[in-house]
Amino acid sequence: MLDSVVIRRAKIVCTIGPSSEERQALEQLIRAGMDVARLNFSHGTHEEHGRRFQTIRAAADACDKPVAILQDLCGPKIRAGKFEGGTLDLPTDASIALVECTKDQQYAGPGEMPVLYEGLAEDLQPGDVVLIDDGRMVLTVTKVESRRVNAVATQGGRLRDRVGVSLPARRIRLAALTEKDKADLSFGLSIGIDYVALSFVKNAEDIRLVKDICEAWGRPTPIVAKIETPSAVENLESIIAVTDAVMVARGDLGVEFNPERVPVIQREILGLARVHQKPVIVATEMLQSMVTSSRPTRAEASDVATAVFDGTDAVMLSQETATGNHPPLVARVMSRIIVEAEQSHFFRPLASEIPGKRTNIAESVARNGCDIARDIGARVIVAFTESGSSALYASKHRPVVPIIAFSPNAATRRRLALLWGVVPWPIDKFTNADEMVERASMVLASQGVVSPGDKFVAIFGAPIGVTGSTNSIRVKVVE
Repeated sequence: MLDSVVIRRAKIVCTIGPSSEERQALEQLIRAGMDVARLNFSHGTHEEHGRRFQTIRAAADACDKPVAILQDLCGPKIRAGKFEGGTLDLPTDASIALVECTKDQQYAGPGEMPVLYEGLAEDLQPGDVVLIDDGRMVLTVTKVESRRVNAVATQGGRLRDRVGVSLPARRIRLAALTEKDKADLSFGLSIGIDYVALSFVKNAEDIRLVKDICEAWGRPTPIVAKIETPSAVENLESIIAVTDAVMVARGDLGVEFNPERVPVIQREILGLARVHQKPVIVATEMLQSMVTSSRPTRAEASDVATAVFDGTDAVMLSQETATGNHPPLVARVMSRIIVEAEQSHFFRPLASEIPGKRTNIAESVARNGCDIARDIGARVIVAFTESGSSALYASKHRPVVPIIAFSPNAATRRRLALLWGVVPWPIDKFTNADEMVERASMVLASQGVVSPGDKFVAIFGAPIGVTGSTNSIRVKVVE
Protein backbone atom coordinates (compact mmCIF):
# COMPACT_ATOMS: atom_id res chain seq x y z
CA MET A 1 0.00 0.00 0.00
CA LEU A 2 2.85 2.38 0.80
CA ASP A 3 5.32 1.71 -2.02
CA SER A 4 3.91 4.20 -4.52
CA VAL A 5 3.60 6.95 -1.92
CA VAL A 6 6.86 6.73 0.02
CA ILE A 7 8.85 8.00 -2.96
CA ARG A 8 6.29 10.56 -4.15
CA ARG A 9 5.51 13.43 -1.81
CA ALA A 10 3.59 15.83 -4.10
CA LYS A 11 0.04 14.67 -4.81
CA ILE A 12 -1.86 14.37 -8.10
CA VAL A 13 -5.32 15.84 -8.74
CA CYS A 14 -7.17 14.39 -11.74
CA THR A 15 -10.28 15.90 -13.33
CA ILE A 16 -12.92 13.26 -13.98
CA GLY A 17 -14.90 13.37 -17.22
CA PRO A 18 -16.14 11.21 -20.08
CA SER A 19 -12.71 9.62 -20.57
CA SER A 20 -12.29 8.59 -16.95
CA GLU A 21 -15.71 8.19 -15.35
CA GLU A 22 -16.12 4.41 -15.68
CA ARG A 23 -15.14 2.14 -12.79
CA GLN A 24 -12.26 0.43 -14.59
CA ALA A 25 -10.76 3.72 -15.77
CA LEU A 26 -10.99 5.18 -12.27
CA GLU A 27 -9.26 2.19 -10.72
CA GLN A 28 -6.51 2.53 -13.31
CA LEU A 29 -6.19 6.22 -12.50
CA ILE A 30 -5.94 5.54 -8.77
CA ARG A 31 -3.28 2.89 -9.29
CA ALA A 32 -1.44 5.24 -11.64
CA GLY A 33 -1.21 7.84 -8.88
CA MET A 34 -4.44 9.87 -8.52
CA ASP A 35 -4.85 11.14 -4.96
CA VAL A 36 -7.68 13.64 -5.50
CA ALA A 37 -10.54 13.39 -8.00
CA ARG A 38 -11.87 16.73 -9.27
CA LEU A 39 -15.47 17.11 -10.38
CA ASN A 40 -15.78 20.20 -12.59
CA PHE A 41 -19.26 21.65 -12.10
CA SER A 42 -18.82 23.98 -15.07
CA HIS A 43 -20.00 20.98 -17.07
CA GLY A 44 -22.42 18.14 -16.46
CA THR A 45 -25.61 17.60 -14.47
CA HIS A 46 -26.10 16.71 -10.83
CA GLU A 47 -27.10 13.22 -11.91
CA GLU A 48 -23.87 12.78 -13.86
CA HIS A 49 -21.71 14.09 -11.02
CA GLY A 50 -23.58 12.00 -8.47
CA ARG A 51 -22.90 8.90 -10.53
CA ARG A 52 -19.21 9.80 -10.85
CA PHE A 53 -19.02 10.46 -7.11
CA GLN A 54 -20.31 7.01 -6.25
CA THR A 55 -18.05 5.33 -8.79
CA ILE A 56 -14.98 7.13 -7.45
CA ARG A 57 -15.80 6.01 -3.92
CA ALA A 58 -16.25 2.41 -5.08
CA ALA A 59 -13.01 2.46 -7.10
CA ALA A 60 -11.08 3.90 -4.15
CA ASP A 61 -12.42 1.16 -1.87
CA ALA A 62 -11.43 -1.48 -4.43
CA CYS A 63 -7.90 -0.03 -4.56
CA ASP A 64 -7.74 0.31 -0.76
CA LYS A 65 -6.61 3.92 -1.05
CA PRO A 66 -8.22 7.07 0.38
CA VAL A 67 -9.08 9.41 -2.51
CA ALA A 68 -10.42 12.91 -1.84
CA ILE A 69 -13.18 14.28 -4.06
CA LEU A 70 -12.92 17.98 -4.92
CA GLN A 71 -16.02 19.83 -6.10
CA ASP A 72 -14.94 22.70 -8.35
CA LEU A 73 -17.71 25.29 -8.57
CA CYS A 74 -18.18 27.11 -11.86
CA GLY A 75 -18.22 30.65 -10.49
CA PRO A 76 -19.33 33.71 -12.48
CA LYS A 77 -17.97 32.50 -15.81
CA ILE A 78 -19.36 34.61 -18.63
CA ARG A 79 -20.12 32.70 -21.79
CA ALA A 80 -21.26 33.39 -25.31
CA GLY A 81 -24.69 32.29 -26.42
CA LYS A 82 -25.23 30.21 -29.54
CA PHE A 83 -24.48 30.74 -33.23
CA GLU A 84 -26.41 29.47 -36.23
CA GLY A 85 -24.57 26.30 -37.19
CA GLY A 86 -22.66 26.26 -33.89
CA THR A 87 -19.75 28.45 -35.03
CA LEU A 88 -18.93 31.84 -36.51
CA ASP A 89 -15.65 32.64 -38.30
CA LEU A 90 -14.34 36.07 -37.40
CA PRO A 91 -11.22 37.15 -39.34
CA THR A 92 -8.67 39.55 -37.83
CA ASP A 93 -9.75 43.21 -38.29
CA ALA A 94 -13.38 42.20 -38.86
CA SER A 95 -16.14 44.02 -36.97
CA ILE A 96 -18.67 42.34 -34.71
CA ALA A 97 -21.41 43.46 -32.33
CA LEU A 98 -21.63 42.00 -28.83
CA VAL A 99 -25.26 41.83 -27.73
CA GLU A 100 -26.72 40.90 -24.39
CA CYS A 101 -28.75 37.69 -24.39
CA THR A 102 -30.50 35.45 -21.86
CA LYS A 103 -30.65 31.70 -21.23
CA ASP A 104 -34.05 31.66 -22.93
CA GLN A 105 -32.86 33.64 -25.95
CA GLN A 106 -29.25 32.69 -26.71
CA TYR A 107 -29.16 33.38 -30.46
CA ALA A 108 -28.26 36.69 -32.12
CA GLY A 109 -28.41 37.98 -35.66
CA PRO A 110 -25.78 37.95 -38.45
CA GLY A 111 -22.56 39.72 -37.48
CA GLU A 112 -23.47 39.55 -33.81
CA MET A 113 -22.07 37.65 -30.85
CA PRO A 114 -24.59 36.89 -28.08
CA VAL A 115 -23.18 37.24 -24.54
CA LEU A 116 -24.89 35.84 -21.45
CA TYR A 117 -24.27 38.81 -19.16
CA GLU A 118 -26.81 41.31 -17.90
CA GLY A 119 -25.56 44.87 -18.15
CA LEU A 120 -23.00 44.13 -20.85
CA ALA A 121 -23.12 47.62 -22.40
CA GLU A 122 -23.01 49.30 -18.98
CA ASP A 123 -19.74 47.59 -18.02
CA LEU A 124 -17.77 48.19 -21.22
CA GLN A 125 -16.33 51.33 -22.78
CA PRO A 126 -14.36 52.14 -25.94
CA GLY A 127 -10.81 50.83 -25.79
CA ASP A 128 -11.64 47.89 -23.51
CA VAL A 129 -10.22 44.51 -24.49
CA VAL A 130 -12.50 41.47 -24.44
CA LEU A 131 -10.81 38.06 -24.51
CA ILE A 132 -12.57 35.05 -26.02
CA ASP A 133 -11.80 31.38 -25.36
CA ASP A 134 -9.04 31.98 -22.75
CA GLY A 135 -7.42 34.65 -24.90
CA ARG A 136 -7.31 32.73 -28.16
CA MET A 137 -9.33 35.56 -29.71
CA VAL A 138 -9.08 39.26 -28.83
CA LEU A 139 -11.72 41.93 -29.41
CA THR A 140 -11.29 45.67 -28.86
CA VAL A 141 -14.37 47.75 -28.08
CA THR A 142 -14.92 50.63 -30.51
CA LYS A 143 -18.37 51.93 -29.58
CA VAL A 144 -20.98 51.30 -26.90
CA GLU A 145 -24.72 51.61 -27.51
CA SER A 146 -27.77 50.54 -25.53
CA ARG A 147 -27.49 46.75 -25.02
CA ARG A 148 -25.02 46.60 -27.90
CA VAL A 149 -21.23 46.86 -27.99
CA ASN A 150 -19.37 47.29 -31.27
CA ALA A 151 -15.90 45.77 -31.45
CA VAL A 152 -13.14 44.82 -33.87
CA ALA A 153 -11.22 41.55 -33.85
CA THR A 154 -7.59 42.39 -33.18
CA GLN A 155 -6.94 38.65 -33.12
CA GLY A 156 -9.49 36.66 -35.08
CA GLY A 157 -10.53 33.04 -35.09
CA ARG A 158 -13.59 30.83 -34.88
CA LEU A 159 -16.31 31.55 -32.34
CA ARG A 160 -18.08 28.54 -30.85
CA ASP A 161 -21.31 28.07 -28.92
CA ARG A 162 -20.93 28.73 -25.18
CA VAL A 163 -17.30 29.82 -25.48
CA GLY A 164 -15.84 31.70 -22.50
CA VAL A 165 -15.88 35.51 -22.57
CA SER A 166 -13.53 37.52 -20.33
CA LEU A 167 -14.53 41.12 -19.65
CA PRO A 168 -12.31 43.59 -17.71
CA ALA A 169 -12.34 41.90 -14.30
CA ARG A 170 -12.55 45.05 -12.17
CA ARG A 171 -15.93 46.01 -13.62
CA ILE A 172 -17.63 42.63 -13.36
CA ARG A 173 -20.59 42.90 -10.99
CA LEU A 174 -21.20 39.18 -10.58
CA ALA A 175 -20.77 37.67 -7.12
CA ALA A 176 -18.16 34.92 -6.69
CA LEU A 177 -20.97 32.56 -5.66
CA THR A 178 -23.75 32.49 -8.25
CA GLU A 179 -27.21 30.95 -7.87
CA LYS A 180 -25.98 27.97 -9.87
CA ASP A 181 -23.01 27.63 -7.51
CA LYS A 182 -25.32 27.68 -4.49
CA ALA A 183 -27.43 24.88 -5.96
CA ASP A 184 -24.30 22.92 -6.90
CA LEU A 185 -22.78 23.44 -3.44
CA SER A 186 -25.94 22.20 -1.76
CA PHE A 187 -25.83 19.11 -3.94
CA GLY A 188 -22.14 18.53 -3.23
CA LEU A 189 -22.62 18.87 0.52
CA SER A 190 -25.59 16.49 0.40
CA ILE A 191 -23.50 13.71 -1.14
CA GLY A 192 -20.44 14.34 1.04
CA ILE A 193 -17.72 15.93 -1.08
CA ASP A 194 -14.34 16.34 0.65
CA TYR A 195 -13.22 19.76 -0.67
CA VAL A 196 -14.98 22.70 -2.34
CA ALA A 197 -13.05 24.88 -4.82
CA LEU A 198 -14.41 28.39 -5.25
CA SER A 199 -13.78 30.03 -8.62
CA PHE A 200 -13.03 33.71 -9.29
CA VAL A 201 -12.44 34.57 -5.65
CA LYS A 202 -12.01 38.32 -5.13
CA ASN A 203 -11.59 38.68 -1.36
CA ALA A 204 -11.69 36.87 1.97
CA GLU A 205 -15.45 37.49 2.33
CA ASP A 206 -16.09 35.17 -0.62
CA ILE A 207 -14.44 32.35 1.31
CA ARG A 208 -16.29 33.17 4.52
CA LEU A 209 -19.63 33.04 2.70
CA VAL A 210 -19.00 29.50 1.46
CA LYS A 211 -17.80 28.43 4.90
CA ASP A 212 -20.98 29.83 6.44
CA ILE A 213 -23.11 27.84 4.00
CA CYS A 214 -21.21 24.66 4.82
CA GLU A 215 -21.63 25.32 8.54
CA ALA A 216 -25.35 25.96 8.08
CA TRP A 217 -25.62 22.57 6.36
CA GLY A 218 -23.86 20.96 9.31
CA ARG A 219 -21.11 19.89 6.90
CA PRO A 220 -17.95 21.93 7.60
CA THR A 221 -15.89 21.35 4.47
CA PRO A 222 -12.38 22.60 3.57
CA ILE A 223 -12.41 25.38 0.96
CA VAL A 224 -9.90 25.71 -1.88
CA ALA A 225 -9.55 29.32 -3.05
CA LYS A 226 -8.84 29.51 -6.78
CA ILE A 227 -6.56 32.47 -7.45
CA GLU A 228 -7.38 33.72 -10.94
CA THR A 229 -8.44 37.39 -10.77
CA PRO A 230 -6.51 40.66 -10.24
CA SER A 231 -8.55 41.26 -7.07
CA ALA A 232 -7.49 37.90 -5.66
CA VAL A 233 -3.84 38.68 -6.34
CA GLU A 234 -4.23 42.07 -4.63
CA ASN A 235 -5.94 40.46 -1.61
CA LEU A 236 -3.80 37.32 -1.69
CA GLU A 237 -2.59 37.21 1.90
CA SER A 238 -6.00 37.89 3.46
CA ILE A 239 -7.57 35.20 1.24
CA ILE A 240 -4.90 32.64 2.11
CA ALA A 241 -5.32 33.44 5.81
CA VAL A 242 -9.00 32.37 5.84
CA THR A 243 -9.07 29.57 3.26
CA ASP A 244 -8.03 25.93 3.79
CA ALA A 245 -6.09 25.45 0.56
CA VAL A 246 -5.19 27.40 -2.58
CA MET A 247 -5.24 26.65 -6.30
CA VAL A 248 -2.99 28.48 -8.73
CA ALA A 249 -5.59 28.65 -11.54
CA ARG A 250 -3.22 29.59 -14.34
CA GLY A 251 -5.83 29.47 -17.10
CA ASP A 252 -7.71 32.58 -16.07
CA LEU A 253 -4.59 34.14 -14.55
CA GLY A 254 -3.15 33.97 -18.06
CA VAL A 255 -6.23 35.77 -19.36
CA GLU A 256 -6.16 38.53 -16.74
CA PHE A 257 -2.39 39.04 -16.75
CA ASN A 258 0.31 39.01 -19.40
CA PRO A 259 1.89 35.54 -19.72
CA GLU A 260 5.21 36.67 -18.26
CA ARG A 261 3.47 37.61 -15.00
CA VAL A 262 1.92 34.20 -14.34
CA PRO A 263 5.09 32.34 -13.20
CA VAL A 264 5.88 35.21 -10.82
CA ILE A 265 2.36 35.15 -9.36
CA GLN A 266 2.62 31.36 -9.01
CA ARG A 267 5.76 31.67 -6.90
CA GLU A 268 4.19 34.44 -4.83
CA ILE A 269 1.18 32.22 -4.06
CA LEU A 270 3.39 29.26 -3.17
CA GLY A 271 5.52 31.43 -0.87
CA LEU A 272 2.62 32.98 1.02
CA ALA A 273 0.80 29.66 1.33
CA ARG A 274 3.91 28.07 2.77
CA VAL A 275 4.16 30.75 5.48
CA HIS A 276 0.46 30.38 6.29
CA GLN A 277 0.68 26.56 6.17
CA LYS A 278 -1.97 26.09 3.51
CA PRO A 279 -1.72 23.36 0.84
CA VAL A 280 -1.32 24.53 -2.77
CA ILE A 281 -2.48 22.96 -6.03
CA VAL A 282 -0.77 24.16 -9.23
CA ALA A 283 -3.19 23.74 -12.14
CA THR A 284 -3.84 24.24 -15.87
CA GLU A 285 -2.15 22.81 -18.96
CA MET A 286 0.54 20.96 -17.02
CA LEU A 287 0.62 18.09 -19.53
CA GLN A 288 -1.76 19.57 -22.10
CA SER A 289 -0.15 17.92 -25.14
CA MET A 290 -0.99 14.52 -23.61
CA VAL A 291 -4.67 15.10 -24.29
CA THR A 292 -3.79 13.38 -27.57
CA SER A 293 -0.07 12.59 -27.40
CA SER A 294 1.48 9.67 -25.53
CA ARG A 295 4.44 11.80 -24.41
CA PRO A 296 4.64 15.26 -22.85
CA THR A 297 6.69 18.07 -24.29
CA ARG A 298 9.99 18.85 -22.58
CA ALA A 299 8.56 22.19 -21.51
CA GLU A 300 5.60 20.47 -19.83
CA ALA A 301 7.87 18.05 -17.95
CA SER A 302 9.94 21.03 -16.81
CA ASP A 303 6.78 22.89 -15.74
CA VAL A 304 5.66 20.03 -13.48
CA ALA A 305 9.16 19.61 -12.03
CA THR A 306 9.46 23.35 -11.38
CA ALA A 307 6.23 23.33 -9.37
CA VAL A 308 7.62 20.42 -7.34
CA PHE A 309 10.94 22.20 -6.76
CA ASP A 310 8.99 25.29 -5.67
CA GLY A 311 7.21 23.24 -2.99
CA THR A 312 3.69 22.69 -4.29
CA ASP A 313 1.57 20.15 -2.41
CA ALA A 314 -0.19 18.95 -5.55
CA VAL A 315 -0.28 19.29 -9.32
CA MET A 316 -3.47 19.01 -11.35
CA LEU A 317 -4.56 17.41 -14.60
CA SER A 318 -7.63 18.86 -16.32
CA GLN A 319 -8.58 18.04 -19.89
CA GLU A 320 -5.78 15.46 -19.93
CA THR A 321 -7.79 13.07 -17.75
CA ALA A 322 -11.33 14.40 -18.30
CA THR A 323 -11.53 14.07 -22.10
CA GLY A 324 -8.04 12.94 -23.13
CA ASN A 325 -7.11 9.78 -24.99
CA HIS A 326 -5.31 7.96 -22.17
CA PRO A 327 -5.89 9.28 -18.61
CA PRO A 328 -3.97 6.54 -16.70
CA LEU A 329 -0.89 7.04 -18.88
CA VAL A 330 -0.94 10.80 -18.18
CA ALA A 331 -1.16 10.19 -14.42
CA ARG A 332 1.74 7.71 -14.58
CA VAL A 333 3.87 10.18 -16.52
CA MET A 334 3.12 12.96 -14.06
CA SER A 335 3.98 10.66 -11.17
CA ARG A 336 7.32 9.77 -12.78
CA ILE A 337 8.17 13.44 -13.32
CA ILE A 338 7.39 14.22 -9.67
CA VAL A 339 9.47 11.29 -8.39
CA GLU A 340 12.44 12.19 -10.58
CA ALA A 341 12.37 15.78 -9.29
CA GLU A 342 11.99 14.72 -5.64
CA GLN A 343 14.86 12.23 -5.85
CA SER A 344 17.27 14.75 -7.38
CA HIS A 345 19.83 16.64 -5.31
CA PHE A 346 18.13 19.88 -6.38
CA PHE A 347 15.07 19.03 -4.29
CA ARG A 348 15.25 21.04 -1.08
CA PRO A 349 11.67 21.83 -0.05
CA LEU A 350 11.40 24.75 2.31
CA ALA A 351 9.66 24.38 5.66
CA SER A 352 6.86 26.82 6.42
CA GLU A 353 8.17 27.99 9.74
CA ILE A 354 9.38 31.47 10.52
CA PRO A 355 12.53 31.02 12.69
CA GLY A 356 11.79 31.46 16.36
CA LYS A 357 8.04 31.62 15.88
CA ARG A 358 5.57 28.94 17.03
CA THR A 359 1.94 29.82 16.62
CA ASN A 360 0.41 27.09 18.78
CA ILE A 361 1.26 23.96 20.77
CA ALA A 362 0.11 21.47 18.10
CA GLU A 363 2.21 23.16 15.44
CA SER A 364 5.27 23.27 17.67
CA VAL A 365 4.90 19.60 18.62
CA ALA A 366 4.52 18.51 14.99
CA ARG A 367 7.53 20.50 13.85
CA ASN A 368 9.73 19.28 16.68
CA GLY A 369 8.63 15.72 15.93
CA CYS A 370 9.92 16.21 12.38
CA ASP A 371 13.23 17.56 13.69
CA ILE A 372 13.64 14.59 16.03
CA ALA A 373 12.87 12.16 13.21
CA ARG A 374 15.67 13.72 11.15
CA ASP A 375 18.15 13.74 14.03
CA ILE A 376 17.68 10.10 15.05
CA GLY A 377 17.26 8.68 11.55
CA ALA A 378 13.65 7.56 12.05
CA ARG A 379 12.04 5.56 9.26
CA VAL A 380 8.74 7.46 9.36
CA ILE A 381 6.76 9.99 11.34
CA VAL A 382 3.46 8.73 12.70
CA ALA A 383 0.68 11.27 13.29
CA PHE A 384 -2.36 10.09 15.21
CA THR A 385 -5.06 12.53 14.17
CA GLU A 386 -8.81 13.02 14.44
CA SER A 387 -9.09 16.23 12.41
CA GLY A 388 -5.91 16.02 10.33
CA SER A 389 -4.28 19.18 11.75
CA SER A 390 -1.21 17.47 13.23
CA ALA A 391 -0.51 15.79 9.89
CA LEU A 392 -0.92 19.15 8.13
CA TYR A 393 1.59 20.82 10.47
CA ALA A 394 4.05 17.98 9.97
CA SER A 395 3.55 18.12 6.20
CA LYS A 396 4.26 21.85 6.01
CA HIS A 397 7.54 21.30 7.88
CA ARG A 398 8.60 19.18 4.87
CA PRO A 399 10.25 16.31 6.81
CA VAL A 400 12.83 14.02 5.21
CA VAL A 401 10.70 10.91 5.86
CA PRO A 402 7.05 10.10 5.04
CA ILE A 403 4.24 10.95 7.42
CA ILE A 404 1.92 8.05 8.18
CA ALA A 405 -1.33 9.64 9.35
CA PHE A 406 -3.40 7.17 11.36
CA SER A 407 -7.01 8.23 11.78
CA PRO A 408 -10.20 6.38 12.72
CA ASN A 409 -12.14 8.96 10.67
CA ALA A 410 -12.65 8.03 6.99
CA ALA A 411 -13.45 11.63 6.00
CA THR A 412 -10.21 12.84 7.61
CA ARG A 413 -8.21 10.16 5.79
CA ARG A 414 -9.65 11.27 2.45
CA ARG A 415 -8.87 14.94 3.09
CA LEU A 416 -5.32 14.02 4.09
CA ALA A 417 -4.84 12.60 0.58
CA LEU A 418 -4.17 16.15 -0.67
CA LEU A 419 -1.29 16.85 1.74
CA TRP A 420 2.35 16.63 0.69
CA GLY A 421 4.16 13.58 2.03
CA VAL A 422 1.19 12.27 4.00
CA VAL A 423 0.01 8.64 3.75
CA PRO A 424 -3.43 8.22 5.36
CA TRP A 425 -4.09 4.88 7.10
CA PRO A 426 -7.01 3.62 9.19
CA ILE A 427 -6.70 2.70 12.85
CA ASP A 428 -9.18 1.78 15.57
CA LYS A 429 -10.05 4.29 18.28
CA PHE A 430 -7.86 3.99 21.37
CA THR A 431 -8.03 5.58 24.79
CA ASN A 432 -4.54 4.47 25.87
CA ALA A 433 -1.43 5.99 24.27
CA ASP A 434 0.75 2.90 24.88
CA GLU A 435 -1.75 0.62 23.15
CA MET A 436 -2.14 3.05 20.27
CA VAL A 437 1.61 3.31 19.60
CA GLU A 438 2.03 -0.45 19.89
CA ARG A 439 -0.81 -1.04 17.43
CA ALA A 440 0.75 1.40 14.96
CA SER A 441 4.10 -0.37 15.33
CA MET A 442 2.48 -3.72 14.52
CA VAL A 443 0.72 -2.30 11.46
CA LEU A 444 3.88 -0.64 10.13
CA ALA A 445 5.87 -3.83 10.63
CA SER A 446 3.22 -6.00 8.97
CA GLN A 447 3.27 -3.70 5.93
CA GLY A 448 7.05 -3.81 5.69
CA VAL A 449 7.44 -0.13 6.48
CA VAL A 450 9.62 -0.77 9.54
CA SER A 451 11.75 -3.65 10.74
CA PRO A 452 13.04 -4.64 14.20
CA GLY A 453 15.51 -2.03 15.39
CA ASP A 454 14.00 0.75 13.29
CA LYS A 455 12.73 3.88 14.98
CA PHE A 456 9.70 6.04 14.32
CA VAL A 457 8.49 9.26 15.90
CA ALA A 458 4.83 9.45 16.98
CA ILE A 459 2.95 12.71 17.55
CA PHE A 460 -0.45 12.70 19.22
CA GLY A 461 -2.70 14.42 21.71
CA ALA A 462 -3.33 13.52 25.30
CA PRO A 463 -5.93 12.76 26.41
CA ILE A 464 -6.38 10.44 23.44
CA GLY A 465 -9.28 11.14 21.08
CA VAL A 466 -9.66 14.86 21.81
CA THR A 467 -9.64 16.82 18.54
CA GLY A 468 -6.96 19.50 18.21
CA SER A 469 -5.02 18.52 21.32
CA THR A 470 -1.67 17.45 19.77
CA ASN A 471 0.80 17.88 22.62
CA SER A 472 2.94 14.75 22.84
CA ILE A 473 5.95 13.21 21.06
CA ARG A 474 7.11 9.66 21.52
CA VAL A 475 10.06 7.83 19.96
CA LYS A 476 9.40 4.13 19.41
CA VAL A 477 12.07 1.51 18.72
CA VAL A 478 10.49 -1.38 16.82
CA GLU A 479 10.97 -4.71 18.60
